[in-house]
Amino acid sequence: MEDLKNLSAERSLEIIERSIEQSRRDIERGSWKYMLLWGVSVCVVALANGHIWMHYDVGPASNMIWALMGVVALIDLKMRRSGPRRPVSFLNKNITYVWSSFGYVLGAMGLTVGLLYLLPSPDNSCLLKASSPGAATVVHDPLTCIIVFSMGVAGMITGRMLHNKLAVVCSCLAGGVGSVLSLVFFGPSEMIVLAAVSVLVLIVPAIVMRQRERGE
Repeated sequence: MEDLKNLSAERSLEIIERSIEQSRRDIERGSWKYMLLWGVSVCVVALANGHIWMHYDVGPASNMIWALMGVVALIDLKMRRSGPRRPVSFLNKNITYVWSSFGYVLGAMGLTVGLLYLLPSPDNSCLLKASSPGAATVVHDPLTCIIVFSMGVAGMITGRMLHNKLAVVCSCLAGGVGSVLSLVFFGPSEMIVLAAVSVLVLIVPAIVMRQRERGE
């Protein structure tokens, strides 16, 4: 009787392990399309933003071009609705929670920074400017650094959930090195860093996953 209980417990664990592994494969299958879509979009918009910021007299206001990512979100939604439906698993939910939380926090942060740029300080300068004798010195807000760092962490968590070592390594390098470089090369140049991070975190793993899927 004891042997039957042990066998039943082992069988249950085996079924759970197979279910998790199948869920991981289901998530990876076809997900490279969305990763590639977002990776290429972030890369192109970041480079365009940096170019406008550097060569036109608009300054940081060029960041308004990021509104185009809303169009990318609609394209992503249409692709998901037209694609094959898969059952929602525990693993799938948790990955969705990671990236949606990333998006919500950064969205709130961007809104807050935008409001601080608009609201005047007591000396009639921007709240994100530090007063100095005779002039106002702009304080560099490390928003890109925080985005890069958060993207690296989210990518590492996703990679570890999917047992994807390449995604873990790329995200670690992108988040750790990229966040520091975005502080060193601030201004228009930090957009180049953000573009490179999107290549490492999203585009490279997407291409590898596509090749792996074609080989199955």
